[in-house]
Amino acid sequence: MKNLKLYHIPIAYMLVYVLAILVTGIWLFLLSQGLASSELLSTLSKVVASPAPKSMHNFIEVATPHMFAIGTLIFVVAHFMLFSTKFSQKFSLKISVSLFIVALINICAYLLIIFGFVVSGWIKLLSLALFVLLFLLLSGMVAFSL
Repeated sequence: MKNLKLYHIPIAYMLVYVLAILVTGIWLFLLSQGLASSELLSTLSKVVASPAPKSMHNFIEVATPHMFAIGTLIFVVAHFMLFSTKFSQKFSLKISVSLFIVALINICAYLLIIFGFVVSGWIKLLSLALFVLLFLLLSGMVAFSL
């Protein structure tokens, strides 16, 4: 970061808050798929083998707030990279755009299941894992820039 010492406080707070949001989001996703305390692997295999039935109404109900919340979260975290002197702007831009694309794929995976293009939830799980990894990378870049 540039020589603005007071930026460390809100950025550090934001990183803790964002990671808490990410962890609770993953936990809520697993709970919505029927996660029990000792059945993590069976729950994930159930999501891949036969995801819960979805409808267009359910898609609109879920996609609208997710697009707004995930987009805002990426937007805020990515803008902290504007102050970074340790990473190039091009690399930060590539990570940010990749996050937006993976988030869109993750949200639109419901459409593939609704219309029958995909009969398993592997796209949803793969895009969720990729999103989490890219987001942790971006958060780490912001933390390292402090």
